[in-house]
Amino acid sequence: ASTDEASTDEASTDEASTEESSAEDAAPEITETNVPPFADVFEQWKTLLGKLREVRQEFDDAEDDALSEIAERHRALVVEAQGLVPILRAAAVAQYAAAPNRDRTVTRLLFSMVQDDVARDDYEPAAELTKLMMENQCDEKGIYDLAGVVAFCTNDFEHAEQYLRVAQGKGELSSLGSGFVEIVAEYKKLWEEESRTRESEAAADDLPRVTLQTSRGEITIELFENEAPQTVGNFISLVEQGFYDNLTFHRVLKNFMAQGGCPDGTGEGGPGYKIFCECHKPETRKHFRGSLSMAHAGQDTGGSQFFLTFVPTAHLNGRHTVFGRVIEGFEVLAKFYRIDPQSFSAQPPPDRILSATVTRKRDHAYTPSKVE
Repeated sequence: ASTDEASTDEASTDEASTEESSAEDAAPEITETNVPPFADVFEQWKTLLGKLREVRQEFDDAEDDALSEIAERHRALVVEAQGLVPILRAAAVAQYAAAPNRDRTVTRLLFSMVQDDVARDDYEPAAELTKLMMENQCDEKGIYDLAGVVAFCTNDFEHAEQYLRVAQGKGELSSLGSGFVEIVAEYKKLWEEESRTRESEAAADDLPRVTLQTSRGEITIELFENEAPQTVGNFISLVEQGFYDNLTFHRVLKNFMAQGGCPDGTGEGGPGYKIFCECHKPETRKHFRGSLSMAHAGQDTGGSQFFLTFVPTAHLNGRHTVFGRVIEGFEVLAKFYRIDPQSFSAQPPPDRILSATVTRKRDHAYTPSKVE
């Protein structure tokens, strides 16, 4: 099934977020009253990065019998660095807010943190930083493109258009920004309609919900039964059978989406039948950040495979049935290992749906309408 895909210097925090650990859970809570001085935390950060570089070099030069011990030291340093990242972030924000754009190191660090957030599709915390920087007229090269991308991916299409147009005029659009600037006017209109629909849904407060307990945390999804009743009926039926329990996210692509629901983990499997597409209806929902949509290999060939979008994906509108959206757990999506089945490079073990549970539904039977 297909969804038709479309710096390592001292100012970067990306290295500390590339390996799995429990550092996030163990990190102390940072409040306005206990943020340490930026200079002190940044010195710790530089020291840690230096140690990581030394250990990597030691690993490259070591004999085979020493590799295990060196790798363990590297993991320990990564865990330590991961625990320091939220403290460094809070200290940098406090320093920047107190004296905007005065310390180039602080500005570059915040810029780098937003870049790292975007690389992980973690747009909500990125939006907090870009809001602060834009409100204080940050002049870092590329800031308008970065702020525009983040605004676009958090449904702030008004600011997205403004920032991306400025970046375009400056000749500073990234490849991601270039794609978004072409569709931002369209998405401003689509969001007006989507917002009205969501307001009506919130008032009714009766749409079905499913919770995915994944290897990275919990995701809560609300299902669009009003516009896609057959697709929702199929999905709830499979969830209640335990079909999705222990299945993988076999295809997870940066700045795009996470795909799962294949029983054999290859992207070729399904429930043993096919269902009808509902993406050709006039009322069909569009793809925004966090949309739940059906994967298929052609019209009316869907079954169990679905995907969750990291960003608004205009090229899938009218081609795949959007039948729900993430309402809680966006941070979980950012933690998924990126998996490209078409890549020949080594792939990490895929993340899994440990269990899927229907937590709310309407008072009627939910069954698949199968293509005969």
